[in-house]
Amino acid sequence: MRNIQVYSTGNCPNCRVLKQLLERMNVQYKEVDMATPAALTELRMNGVFTMAAPVLQVDNKFYTYRELFSQERLDNSRLDSFLNA
Repeated sequence: MRNIQVYSTGNCPNCRVLKQLLERMNVQYKEVDMATPAALTELRMNGVFTMAAPVLQVDNKFYTYRELFSQERLDNSRLDSFLNA
């Protein structure tokens, strides 16, 4: 089983969009509050230096808002390729 985590914040509309799509795709994931010191440390230790949510982790790879969204919309084909890489 793949390790999929969504780093998000409480009031993030893009986080909700990503989580809803993952749920429609029946993808199990763990949600991590990106605002906690532990989550920020984990991201930094993995070379992720962003404060923009969401961040998607698929196994050992991290995808930031810039990689997930295009012109303020979730790029479904990109997300699919990240999940199936």
